[in-house]
Amino acid sequence: MIMKFNGIVRSFQIKIFSYFVKMFKRKLQALGFPSPDILNTADEKQFRAMIVWLEDQKIRRYKIEERGSLRNVGAAQWNQAFEEYLKDLDCPYTNYSRPEVLDWLLGLAVQLEFNEKPESFTASPTKVQESSIKVNPIDNLDFESEDFITGINQLADILQITRHSNHLITLQGICTLIQEKFNQEALKDASRKKNPGNPVQFDSISFGLDIKVANVSQAANVLRYLFIHNLRDLQTKINECIVCVQALTADPKTDTKLGKVGY
Repeated sequence: MIMKFNGIVRSFQIKIFSYFVKMFKRKLQALGFPSPDILNTADEKQFRAMIVWLEDQKIRRYKIEERGSLRNVGAAQWNQAFEEYLKDLDCPYTNYSRPEVLDWLLGLAVQLEFNEKPESFTASPTKVQESSIKVNPIDNLDFESEDFITGINQLADILQITRHSNHLITLQGICTLIQEKFNQEALKDASRKKNPGNPVQFDSISFGLDIKVANVSQAANVLRYLFIHNLRDLQTKINECIVCVQALTADPKTDTKLGKVGY
């Protein structure tokens, strides 16, 4: 199941990358970049050359004599110069992937270009609305189409999620499962050996519920057990918070001149 899910994630990542590439080309076209259609941002040489072009032509954060390390695209220390360049620009994505960083740089360049030549970016509200609809492919999805419903049901089967009569509720369950079970930490923990713990014998535990129907009684006991488990987890977190607060407040300083203990 994990392998199938990884394939789905990989396909989704490819679509997201393609979306980024289209966004890059649109912004580069707006900036007047030469031949944006044949640009390959995954190529290291082209990526570095484009960064130099943005700094020389649009951003101009450095003086001309200060751009030497950035212009030396063949140097082994270029990545260090690029990181320093991002810090000087106050880029919030210094630790993120290059597509995100590049998208931010292109957005900054478009903003600076607009401040200098706002008339070149002026368009009618109708055209702006049409272009924004085309930019986001999710807006064009038909959530009630047979293909969409079939895809949701197939994904639910792969993840072993019970289908709901309303496919949108099934989609919510899929999203919840992915967020909880298929995040980076959960995938790392999946390969580690876990302690199965002690099985709970519900027949030997009294939860204070007097239900005559066996199946209903068992379901109620399970819900009661989960409720108690959540309360214990909440209490553990509260205790951890109290310990942290005590560690900050239980360190008095003694000032003999004032004749007192504490601040």
